[in-house]
Amino acid sequence: MALSADRKARMGAYLKGSTKFHGEFKYPEECYPFADLATSEGVDMPPEDGYGYHIDIYTAKNRTANCPVHINIHGGGFVCPHQINDSLWSAWLADAIQGVVVDVNDYTLSDEAPWPVCLDQCRAVGRYVYAHCKEWDCDPKRISIGGYSAGGTLAVAAAAKAAENGECPYCLVVNGYGPSEMIYDLKAVADKDEYWLEPEMRSTAFTDLLMDGDEELMRDPFFYQASLPDELLSKFPRTVICSAGECPFRFQNEEFGRRLASLGVEVTMRRFMGAVHGFIPHFMEHWQEGAELISRSIRSASL
Repeated sequence: MALSADRKARMGAYLKGSTKFHGEFKYPEECYPFADLATSEGVDMPPEDGYGYHIDIYTAKNRTANCPVHINIHGGGFVCPHQINDSLWSAWLADAIQGVVVDVNDYTLSDEAPWPVCLDQCRAVGRYVYAHCKEWDCDPKRISIGGYSAGGTLAVAAAAKAAENGECPYCLVVNGYGPSEMIYDLKAVADKDEYWLEPEMRSTAFTDLLMDGDEELMRDPFFYQASLPDELLSKFPRTVICSAGECPFRFQNEEFGRRLASLGVEVTMRRFMGAVHGFIPHFMEHWQEGAELISRSIRSASL
């Protein structure tokens, strides 16, 4: 049953309540100068499924000719918007790869439109990037895509769709602790009007809002990625999986990586012990180690 407008509004307001998502989260002082490492240009993208959105293109000041280009997708449970860390991280990463980072910082959030609107927008960004590689002096064989938390799920989904449909030819996918198995029995919580207020049900609420209460939609294999068929996964590009020792998704992240590897996909997996969910683009402990793995992988990847 579809969620009512009032219920969606209340769920969205609650899930956006973390200080990470409304400007009060403090980053290390040494991270703020990252903004000066790249120039940025905003682009309003054509609507997908009737919803407009925006991207920012970060070009490193130290960029090289025929450089890599990376698509970055932010996290936030599909319901929280672009944050300052998104711009700082994108500028840092552009500098680290001496190239271009396209930040999908404004995909339509789940309290505005359900799945797969946000996925369709991310897929369109991949096609846009591929079409503009020559103009940007980027190598079309060095297009990568990655994200963190919900952004990791979207990056995997966009790469799977690209493999299925022959869209943007990605050379690398980066999944930073993005869930692949966020499925549950809606009927078990249907009688609880505000079940999302319970801490143990918070993750459930992110999925419920994204899927607009549709249990069948929740089983879309591009969201419930544990059900993606072997035939499709065998076409997956090289993959980097960063999991966190204190993240509840670490086991499913690593199981997905082992499955890819069993199908012949080149996979690099690392669990950052002591790290928490969100550690890389929030510049928390161990972020430098994760960032170095990611940037090194992007620099070396090519079709």
